[in-house]
Amino acid sequence: MGKKLLALLTALGIAYSQTGQDREAQEEAKKALTRLEKDYVLLKKKQFEVEYTFSFTYYSANQIYLESFAILDPVFLTLGKFGIERARRHIFVNSLAFRYGVLDNLQFDVNVPYVYRYDRLSSTNDPTQEYTLERAGLGDISVNVSFQPIRETKSRPAIILNFGYKFKTGKSPYEIDPRKDVPTGTGYNSAKFSVSWVKSVDPVVVFGSLGYTYNFTEDVDQTVDDEGQPRTLDKVYPGDNINLAVGFAYALAYNFSMNVQYINTYVLPTYIKEQGKPKSRVANSTFNLAMLKLGTGWALTPKVPLSFSLYVGLTQDSPDYTVELRIPFKF
Repeated sequence: MGKKLLALLTALGIAYSQTGQDREAQEEAKKALTRLEKDYVLLKKKQFEVEYTFSFTYYSANQIYLESFAILDPVFLTLGKFGIERARRHIFVNSLAFRYGVLDNLQFDVNVPYVYRYDRLSSTNDPTQEYTLERAGLGDISVNVSFQPIRETKSRPAIILNFGYKFKTGKSPYEIDPRKDVPTGTGYNSAKFSVSWVKSVDPVVVFGSLGYTYNFTEDVDQTVDDEGQPRTLDKVYPGDNINLAVGFAYALAYNFSMNVQYINTYVLPTYIKEQGKPKSRVANSTFNLAMLKLGTGWALTPKVPLSFSLYVGLTQDSPDYTVELRIPFKF
């Protein structure tokens, strides 16, 4: 029972650890199991949590599309090219998430990221000459509400609904010269909805989610140069996202577990509206991002679990890799 419980707690981010003696660990497991049987998958009522997350993402492709930041700059959208031969992009994100249990099955989240971008680029005009661009600043802040309407039973999984909204608080790609600067945000607002499920199948826990992100139209009104001819980009209609994730967690000890997850995001086409022209579809603006996540969970204390994950890109559109460290603190 201990391994099954720990895997479930790790998969859902609920703290649990061995206290130093096997008997005490069994008691902690028993208490935690009682809470789960009362459907406290989310934070309990009036419980508060702060989570620190550090991530590093490396991209060697010219085009970038991440949920928290999409690099479809005005030059690419209007002219269909980046004007660079090779790009090596380094993205560091430090973020704080604040969570509060409104009810035992209702949770509110706010996520505040701070982004540092460092890009090494080579020009098509002179591939032997390399130059760098960098910027540090606030990323796109998001808020989320999670609700668990269905309890887990022997025959059905627990169901969790998530509603989120992302604000364009980061530096927009439509406010900079992409040849001289880099953004820290997407440049548009987004709303998302997802359904997640969790089911314990002794001694593992399987889980998954399916979601849809709607990206709002952005007024740009930016002029770019097309070989001496100015072209004005009026509006951008960013492609929506379809998100799928499935995985499982397995406990190796009372306070240590491993999890594997497959994550796939399909980005629908982006459309633009140029001055004096009808709305048109941007060529090569669909993305298929597939990643394999390998993670470990280690409960430092009953209230402070630590998790480390490695994401490996499986498609050309995906990042080469991402490493991530998460440390939540419950109060």
